Amino acid sequence: MKSDKRSGSASAKTALPLFQACRPQMSPNNPHLLPRPNLMNAPLKSTPSFRAATQHFIDSGISDRSLIPIAPVGAKISSKGHLEDRSLGKAPGRFLPRENAWCGLGKNGDGDQCVIEGGTPDDAREWLNWPTQNAGLLGRYYPAIDSDAESPEAAAVVVEAMERVFGKGVLAAERLRGESPRRLFAFECRDPDDPAAQVQCWSLRFRLPSDPEGEFHGLDIIGRGKQFVAAGTHPSGSPYRWHPDYALCGLYGADELARADNADMLEFRAVLTGLIEDRGGEVRQGTSAGGGGKTRDHSDVDPIMPVEDVFAGLDALPNSRDHFPDRIDIVRFLASLRAALGCEAEPNRDRIEEWACADPVWCSPEYFAKVWDSFDGERVRQHALDETFRKNRIWISAQSDFPPLTAEEKAGIAKSIEQAKASKDALLGLFPPEYAIGIVNIASNNPICEIRRKSNPGVSVRGLDFYMGRCDWIGTKPLDALRASGRYSPTEKGFWEFVRDLRRNHPQMFFDGTTLDPRHPRGAVVPEQNPDGPPTLRLNMRFQSPIIRLAEKPPRNPEQAKEDLELWLDFVGRLFGPDADYELDTLAYMVQTGNRPGNFLYMVGDPGVGKTSHIQIQAALFDGLGRNQGAIDGTKLVSEGSRRFALAGIEGRRVVSIQELPDNISATARSQITATLKQVVDIGGGGDYIQIERKGKDIMTIPNHARICVSTNYENALPIEQNDRRCFYVRCNITAADKPSSAFYERLAAVGKSPERLAALWRYLEARSILDYDPAKPPPLSHAKLEAQIAGIDNPAKRHVMAALELLKAHGREMTDMRELAAIASRMSENEYQNSDSALDCRENYDFQGAGAGLQEALRHLQAEAVKVGVGKDGRGYKVDGGRKRLSIIYAFKGTPVLKRLAGADRADVLDALDRDRAQHPLSDRHPLRAFAGPREPEDEGVW
Repeated sequence: MKSDKRSGSASAKTALPLFQACRPQMSPNNPHLLPRPNLMNAPLKSTPSFRAATQHFIDSGISDRSLIPIAPVGAKISSKGHLEDRSLGKAPGRFLPRENAWCGLGKNGDGDQCVIEGGTPDDAREWLNWPTQNAGLLGRYYPAIDSDAESPEAAAVVVEAMERVFGKGVLAAERLRGESPRRLFAFECRDPDDPAAQVQCWSLRFRLPSDPEGEFHGLDIIGRGKQFVAAGTHPSGSPYRWHPDYALCGLYGADELARADNADMLEFRAVLTGLIEDRGGEVRQGTSAGGGGKTRDHSDVDPIMPVEDVFAGLDALPNSRDHFPDRIDIVRFLASLRAALGCEAEPNRDRIEEWACADPVWCSPEYFAKVWDSFDGERVRQHALDETFRKNRIWISAQSDFPPLTAEEKAGIAKSIEQAKASKDALLGLFPPEYAIGIVNIASNNPICEIRRKSNPGVSVRGLDFYMGRCDWIGTKPLDALRASGRYSPTEKGFWEFVRDLRRNHPQMFFDGTTLDPRHPRGAVVPEQNPDGPPTLRLNMRFQSPIIRLAEKPPRNPEQAKEDLELWLDFVGRLFGPDADYELDTLAYMVQTGNRPGNFLYMVGDPGVGKTSHIQIQAALFDGLGRNQGAIDGTKLVSEGSRRFALAGIEGRRVVSIQELPDNISATARSQITATLKQVVDIGGGGDYIQIERKGKDIMTIPNHARICVSTNYENALPIEQNDRRCFYVRCNITAADKPSSAFYERLAAVGKSPERLAALWRYLEARSILDYDPAKPPPLSHAKLEAQIAGIDNPAKRHVMAALELLKAHGREMTDMRELAAIASRMSENEYQNSDSALDCRENYDFQGAGAGLQEALRHLQAEAVKVGVGKDGRGYKVDGGRKRLSIIYAFKGTPVLKRLAGADRADVLDALDRDRAQHPLSDRHPLRAFAGPREPEDEGVW
């Protein structure tokens, strides 16, 4: 952005550009006047094309957007566009190569007027080779004062007015024409994209007392919509040239060209008029200088309509971005408002400002004042305001054209309109509870408007046939009432009018495609999230679990409902043990929110303890009984050929059971199954929509509502990775040895087969508090899950070290050393062998000397869990005899109090702390993980 040149200080300016008699001259005694390059004044014969004529402007930084071609003097004129012979050399023109002739320039490649917007980049390239020596600059970007003063006295008055407005020594570019005193003073527009800043074109004529009677000097302001010739030859034959010290290119290239806006030019006119009249001269309004039509002054005419009617219209059309998207729209509307109010415009300025500045961010009081004060007459008709009102359905002028209605008449009309609307709305309101209408959508291959009953959405008919009575449906009371009202004609046109009104009043009854959503009743139109826009409405074809509807009513047998709930809670408590509350919270979360949890249930246990019973009760609660339940045969997941189709039945299910995974699954298959399950249960956006594949059909993406429940009799069916967050691993607390009686399971099965009795469970889950439940958090890490994670590690050394560390932590130990850890890890390998009935033989007598790759991984895990202590400042406190011997390294577990106490302690203090830790927390054979429990014969009466 160039700096403002309107400062009045002498140090900021050089001399005022003017003709010879008034302009300060360059001399050694005037150091402020330095010679500037005058690139304009090259010989005209050297400018055979528009490219050559404008090159020096482009080189100085002037944008080609502001340059337009001028039809040259003596050019041949085509009949295809408006161009007059007397305008050659001054008017913008378009060259027609086929005719070797010129016509009016007209519009640019974007369809905008070239004299307002300039040319597009393509236009600018096309113009370069046109044969013209004349180039114009747009007044929108470079406004100018075009003085046709014919005497030195008149020219001096113009210069004096400029000095008073723009400051003494203002650096305006000065264009000369021959030896006459006529001058054009060019400026740079402060903000050519701001309508209020754009200079509006006007002109005046004036004479001084010394001028002959009847002779006037002319002055034009060239702004938006006009241009001036910046290079070339005048029709008189004299060349246009710039003053050598005040050339446009030189000033602009040196960042010294003065700036002006519309307010400056209006001030200039006021000052110039005052100077002329003070000298006894005369000023007359000139003809419009173009740029948008003739200027009209409406300040002395009556308003086109009553003032209060105008402001009533403004109340209905607030000044906002919705009504006036661009600033130019506000400017045009204010101009039409001023014209319509005529002589009442200024007296009502405050009221107009209050309307315009209702949103001060969109239109500030300063901006309003700038726009309002810039109007010097209006280039709009007085009726332009009413046309704007009518476009916005505001019928202000009609109130003036017809006799006003009485209050009773208005009330009667309003009441009739309200009654008619209420009657129509009531008729239309009969349809949404009973019907759903398919949206006509060619893109989704649905070219027909279909209608379905919500009570039986599997059957559809053409909407027009339904409307015309061409279907065998009975009980169509809404349609019968519609026909009886006569509101819509019994034609196809009437049908589409009816459909449009329905969609306007009840858009929620229109659907685009179907879905299977177990959270909503069958026949409901449900929203489905759409990442590319608003939700898509789908017709739900899924039967909702009947337990949900039954749970909304009080139980018919409260005593039995209480017993059934107690039985089920007792069963869940026995089956899940310490994890029962988390399971109940998960189910309550599903009931209360309709969402799925962020993990899958993985139940491991003996045959016949109730794993399948628990999953079946879940499925009955959420999906109903019978064919609505979803189950996946575990053996199909194992088979690579059928695994891709295993999830085909997941659509529309809230509980999916994967039953009886076998124990002979390959490592590759186990990893692939686990990866698939984790993807399906992902709580983020990745799991909300999944792809399924059905045999013989394309892969499709469906919404995912399902909780995955896996049951197996084998603990090694699936690997449980370390730091797993997506598997709720449960080792059933009921075993074959202590399972309840068969009568207990029979009572439980009876509850699971009765929807009404299952409703008691739903009511409980609906009322259970889930304030502390977070579906995104990992499920609890039980000893059973930890054991499964450790047992799934292929590296035996790491497995045994982890088991040893868990034993130490379970007994409250905070410290250990490598000798003790090696002994415990060796014992863990033996216990693992014994507890697996000799099936897993990875026995090892560890000493942690010369560790191989497997042992190195185990030691890295140790260092992730514990920190070396007592190593001294140099970290070598466990080495003695010059490093030839090594003492056993001592570790303190991270997060324990002893680790903080021993920071920087010597080895003696650390050994004392280790002895105390061992004495206070002796180890026994009670290992938290069953696979490593033992030894069979504890030493020293159960103490290690």
